[in-house]
Amino acid sequence: MSPPTLPTPPETTEDSIKAALRLFAPDGPLALDSNPALLLAHDGKVLAANEAAGTLRLMLARPPAELGQALGEARRGKPRRLAALDGLDESGKPVSLDLSLLPSGDAILLLGRDISLERALRGALIDSRQRFKDLIDRAADFTWEVDDAGRFSFVAGEAPLGRAAADLVGQSPQDFAISEDVAAAFSGAGPQAGSEIWMLGPDKRPLCLLVQGQPLNISGNIPGNATGSGPFRGARGLARDITAQKARETDLAEARHRERLVLHLMRSLRRTIDPEAAIATALNTAMQAVGAELGHVRRVGPDGVLAECLTGQPDPADDDLIATALESDNGLAMGHAGHRLGIALLCRYEGRGVGLLVLWRKAVRGPWAADDLFLLGELAEQLAVLIEQLKGQEALRHLSTTDALTGLLNRRGFESVLARAVTRARLDGHAGALMYVDLDNFKQVNDRFGHAQGDAALVATADILRENLRTRDPIGRLGGDEFVAWLEGLGPEEAKAKAVDLQRAATALWRFAPSAEKKLGFSIGIALLRKDAGQDDNIETLMARADEAMYRIKHGGKGGFVLVE
Repeated sequence: MSPPTLPTPPETTEDSIKAALRLFAPDGPLALDSNPALLLAHDGKVLAANEAAGTLRLMLARPPAELGQALGEARRGKPRRLAALDGLDESGKPVSLDLSLLPSGDAILLLGRDISLERALRGALIDSRQRFKDLIDRAADFTWEVDDAGRFSFVAGEAPLGRAAADLVGQSPQDFAISEDVAAAFSGAGPQAGSEIWMLGPDKRPLCLLVQGQPLNISGNIPGNATGSGPFRGARGLARDITAQKARETDLAEARHRERLVLHLMRSLRRTIDPEAAIATALNTAMQAVGAELGHVRRVGPDGVLAECLTGQPDPADDDLIATALESDNGLAMGHAGHRLGIALLCRYEGRGVGLLVLWRKAVRGPWAADDLFLLGELAEQLAVLIEQLKGQEALRHLSTTDALTGLLNRRGFESVLARAVTRARLDGHAGALMYVDLDNFKQVNDRFGHAQGDAALVATADILRENLRTRDPIGRLGGDEFVAWLEGLGPEEAKAKAVDLQRAATALWRFAPSAEKKLGFSIGIALLRKDAGQDDNIETLMARADEAMYRIKHGGKGGFVLVE
């Protein structure tokens, strides 16, 4: 509100004050005004004020320096204006007044206008402009403009494309292009959200830019009229280097891909309880994941010597890879053979090598990538655990199928081996003989010399059987002094000859005999495999026939053998 027009000053000071007071009358203009107004005597006494003058009263109670100076000049008859006087209103909130001080005789008329909102809006506008500038600076690494020939005519920014801005002027974006759509992006023809393009930096390093542009189609001499019908005059826009962002996105995508592969591997292994089957599952999963055509898992002994292949198919080219992996500190070896790429990883359990994973794939698939190495590293750790579990399972299986005293198969172990051997013999059409061996006069050894001597005799018996039978012939101890052996491929005459050899070798047991009359020897019963017996001659009947033959010689005088067809 503009200060009201005052009447012509009267002749006397008293008349001036009265005229000013009439402005504050109930129907006066200042009384009804929403802006603060106050009549102040030279001695500081408030002569009149409207309802909005609370802020002025507070300011006059403790006037700031600029207000005190203005009041002094007004008392000397000099009008003053304070364009922006800051203070607090009656509620304690900041307020700004545009204050006019008009001398009126021995008083001063103070007319204020609240400009708090204006100042706040002006400040917000200034701040928003700065924020907009900051936003542009953050949104773009450089601004650009190309002419109608598609060459840079203007570039501004800090090291655009890793170069000085002036070095780009006059050159075409195509000169630095990797992507095919660079020309379209810098012509403003790309999508509104911007185009992601790849360009070359000064060191030939690929840079990914997000480019936003607007074509300059001039129509009616209106710049920037994109919908005009005039010719193409160039384009202008912003560009932001998002190479680091793309690298992070790639790293994140690779990490998620690795997590999915490991999760798939873990799920596959969890579904397989048996460690031997789990090792085969892990190998197949790894081959599928890295595109390998050939691979195997091999056991490594405690001394670092290679042991048997647990699953998969070895390759003649494995040797060099395996030797390098065993010697390297990280247990990793990579190589090639012809058009194939190979990799070998040492599977470590508690710091010691227990196995090897070897894979081969076609070279056209490219070198082993970080994802491949990560997955295979995780797989090698799991394989190490599985190999140790398999070792423990084999130890338990050995304990459950082996006679602790002699090291031969126990009844359970022998029957399991015999079942497979008989089935194989029938399928191959081979002959076979089941031989029961009973140790004569063994009870007297225990009775006279004790169980230690008896155990020694049993161990010696096991040694005689091992030494006189073939390595591939399974031998077992059924219990007490009863032993059994399966002789695949032997007919009746060969079986009889083998029985004679065993009885001759049994003379080595005489040293355990309780007396010259009670010498230790073998009573042997032999049952031949019936080729045409079908299901009637199963494992149980075959063992029963051999046992019956053995007892026939046992009761017939010992020290001989009986063969049944």
